[in-house]
Amino acid sequence: MSVPAGPSQGDAANDMERAQPANDRHPLPREGGRGEGCLSLVSVAIPAYNHAAFIEACLASVCAQTNAELELVLIDDGSQDDTLEVARRYLEPHRDRFRRIVLERQENQGVSAASNAVIAACRGEWVHLLGSDDVLHPDKVARIQQAIADWNCPDLALVHADADTIDEHGRPVARRRQKPRPAPGPDREAWRVLFLGDNFVINPTVALRRDAFLAVGGFDRKLALEDIDCWLRLSARHAIARVPEVLASYRKHPGNTLRRRVRMLGAQFHTFGKFLAEHPGLLAEDDIRRHFRRCLTRFWRRMRRKQPWLLPAVLGAQLKSRLRTPQPEDYRRFGRLLDTAAG
Repeated sequence: MSVPAGPSQGDAANDMERAQPANDRHPLPREGGRGEGCLSLVSVAIPAYNHAAFIEACLASVCAQTNAELELVLIDDGSQDDTLEVARRYLEPHRDRFRRIVLERQENQGVSAASNAVIAACRGEWVHLLGSDDVLHPDKVARIQQAIADWNCPDLALVHADADTIDEHGRPVARRRQKPRPAPGPDREAWRVLFLGDNFVINPTVALRRDAFLAVGGFDRKLALEDIDCWLRLSARHAIARVPEVLASYRKHPGNTLRRRVRMLGAQFHTFGKFLAEHPGLLAEDDIRRHFRRCLTRFWRRMRRKQPWLLPAVLGAQLKSRLRTPQPEDYRRFGRLLDTAAG
């Protein structure tokens, strides 16, 4: 497959405008048209890292989408395996499926930087962000785009749906219990549940309005739990909506970040502290007090065997939270303790 020397202005099938080393750029130009211009372009963005074993299934699920007008942008974040080469080989015979395909490799910068870069490189108004180990159900893009059109909500910035879980071999994984899901449709106060309750946004089901995502600064590269932080910032400015259908499969395997529980809990403390600092007065003080005490309970469950001498600090913080409203630094303090424990 030949690699053109550089992009030409206005070529809808060319690679990203950002200059990259020629041997790291893999545009798959599409010739001819397939109803091009009849439907609005929708983007699928895949930040990939060390997922050579899963990337083909991921890409097959994108190719199988019933939505006709798609672009695919994939950035490999310096994988140590052959993720990018597997993707290139798989997409070569499928290039006519897409209006535009971009494959690119960058030096490893982490999931936040790779996600920001791949979304910025897209040209569609709506970007369906997909992990390179997850898979979409065939109607995922079409159902979400139809819901967006039906709702006609100008301040909508994020749409999500429900998902099932699969293992590293693609087999269904039974859940012990199903957490309550938000009501269908747009919600202009989704930040309340995201902060006080659970992160109900299941990542492989997400679609983002590209300009709104970029306007809030994208994912914070300094945070280990970049997704919840971004959803909170988006929901403080925009509506978030749910499509009540199972439209993707989240893959659970030993390499998943979510298994690093202590580190992730520390990231939650930092995320909550950041949100409170950036949005003072948004949450009621009583809600913050109760939330902080619940977080401390979770902290102690993780740390009581690792560092039992922290019990006085936990009990003292619990007591103080009944006398005054916890501040961002209170969250950050326990976040740092968890960071140290995680190593």
